[in-house]
Amino acid sequence: MHVATPRICRVALAFAFLFSLCAVSRAYADTITLMWDPNAGTVTGYAVYVGSSPRIDVGNSTTYTMTTAVAGQQYCFAVAAYNATGEGPKSSQVCGYSNEFPTLTKPSNLTSTVGQSASLQLVGNDPDGQPITYSATGLPPGLFVGSATGFISGTPTTAGSYTVTARVFDGVLNSAPQTFTWSVSAAPTTDTTAPSISIATPTSAATYTSTALNILVGGLASDNVGVVWVGWANSRGGSGVASGTTNWSVPAIGLQTGTNVITVTARDGSGNVGTAVLTVTYSAPDTTAPAVTIGGPTSAATYTSTSSGLTISGTASDNVGVTQVTWATDRGAAGTASGTTTWSASGVALQSGANIVSVTARDAAGNRSTDTLTVTYTPSDTTAPTITIVGPTSASSYSTTTSVVTLGGTSSDNMGVTAVTWANSRGGSGFSSGTASWSIPTVSLQGGTNVITVTAQDAAGNKGTDVLTVTYATPDTTAPTVTISGPTSLDTYATNSSTFAIGGTAADNVGVTQVSWRNDRGGSGTASGTGTWSVTGMTLSLGTNVITVIARDAAGNQASDVLTVSYAAPAAEPAPVPTPTPSIVLSGRLYSSGRWMKAYLQWSNVTGRYIDVYRNGTRINRTSNDGSTTDSPRGTGSFNYRVCVSETNICSNTLTLTP
Repeated sequence: MHVATPRICRVALAFAFLFSLCAVSRAYADTITLMWDPNAGTVTGYAVYVGSSPRIDVGNSTTYTMTTAVAGQQYCFAVAAYNATGEGPKSSQVCGYSNEFPTLTKPSNLTSTVGQSASLQLVGNDPDGQPITYSATGLPPGLFVGSATGFISGTPTTAGSYTVTARVFDGVLNSAPQTFTWSVSAAPTTDTTAPSISIATPTSAATYTSTALNILVGGLASDNVGVVWVGWANSRGGSGVASGTTNWSVPAIGLQTGTNVITVTARDGSGNVGTAVLTVTYSAPDTTAPAVTIGGPTSAATYTSTSSGLTISGTASDNVGVTQVTWATDRGAAGTASGTTTWSASGVALQSGANIVSVTARDAAGNRSTDTLTVTYTPSDTTAPTITIVGPTSASSYSTTTSVVTLGGTSSDNMGVTAVTWANSRGGSGFSSGTASWSIPTVSLQGGTNVITVTAQDAAGNKGTDVLTVTYATPDTTAPTVTISGPTSLDTYATNSSTFAIGGTAADNVGVTQVSWRNDRGGSGTASGTGTWSVTGMTLSLGTNVITVIARDAAGNQASDVLTVSYAAPAAEPAPVPTPTPSIVLSGRLYSSGRWMKAYLQWSNVTGRYIDVYRNGTRINRTSNDGSTTDSPRGTGSFNYRVCVSETNICSNTLTLTP
């Protein structure tokens, strides 16, 4: 048996015995062959696995041929390499098919007559798409089969009942045999009966009228033995053979103008004939278009109307006859005129502007011609346009810090917007660019409120407006003012404390956004507050410290004030001697979270501008006498706090705070 080897891609086998195969294509026999590349490492042999079947040891061979494949069955293969240490992993599976059997449709039993032609078409198929050849044994004498086509034809010569066996072959496999009976009856004795034939198409009547140059003729024929041939002839020229016998047809018989007598003849095997006749009258088609003319309301090509309804009229003619006159406009209206040779149509609806009215005359053959009238309709317009500002905002007001503004928007009108203009209540006016979608690139503004009115106007002078109020805030160029007022309003100050607090005020025509400070000896920060500001916990260096306070506004303008502070380190300061009854009542709480601690101190209001704050006997701060302050102590243990009016012995009680 012929073997067609499936196409297998060779893939190298890794040393670790990993293996992969390319997809197996379909095979056209009952044998499948696999191939693979040898492993580069030490390999004793290879094992082939077919589906879940046990391994097949093929030794050192790099091919395997399966000779027991069932036609049409799919098979999946995997390969593993092995040596003395064992078998490596299997490759991924690849699958393929063996050949499938071709098939042949079983024919029905047949009956024929000696001396009369007979035929049969065998129908075969190959699932693999391979070419097939046909064979048939036991045919009645005189019949033959075409091996490539499967068409059995010929004239039986011997009466009898014949058992015919037919097959198809795809080059490898034969189909299952299909058996049927072909009975051949003896030829009749002398036949003198003529066939009968009738025409049914295009009519069963004796006459027919056609406007087509070619005509289809068909019908039926019968005979006591059998009709073997049907032919036709035209009295105006032309003849031929019909398709079929008992049911016959002639697809196209050419006609001449006037009368065509078509005779159809049926003949049997003995030469007897029968005829049928159809007389066809051919009238050449009408190809002449009618003529149509618009005569009212004008015979000119154009017309102007102030009415939305129009009446038109005119005439039409044709070599055979006008069957219909219709009208339509390019603006969507349409209808049928009254009359044909003299016609009219009323109520032709017009739209504003130009309307092209087309009038069309048609004849029975479908030929047509057209005349047109362009009607310009200008209605009275009393509808004002609408206009909307959408940019820079669709709101009614807008604020800006630039001296110009760009406007844009839309406008519409029942007849059409002809112009869009603008005017500013603070001065300035002009035209926009565009109408339905308009824009004004530059409108100059004055400081304060600018009422900008945009107006849309149509051709009739109707107007519509929209208004945008624009507030223009001129740029801020005024610098703030800032003043240091505590601990002194002078330019210089001397202290014996290493920590320092200052305060003051700041103002601006728009508003102060930040107050900051810096020391020329190191250190900087942001003050608390703006209009009234303060800085606490500022660290001084021995000697002169030039402290600059800067106020800024939102526009970036700034101003500064300077205080020169001289710091001389004091000798150890004894703790203030408290009075028997404290003049100031000190209270507070200590909050802590991890290493972070914050002491909140409060005291009763006493006379004095500044308060000195002591922690564990050392002054740590001088602050305004506003009744409270905060401290951020470090370390462990308790913290003892007292406050005293600066440069006095008026002190509070000692407050001990523990984390």
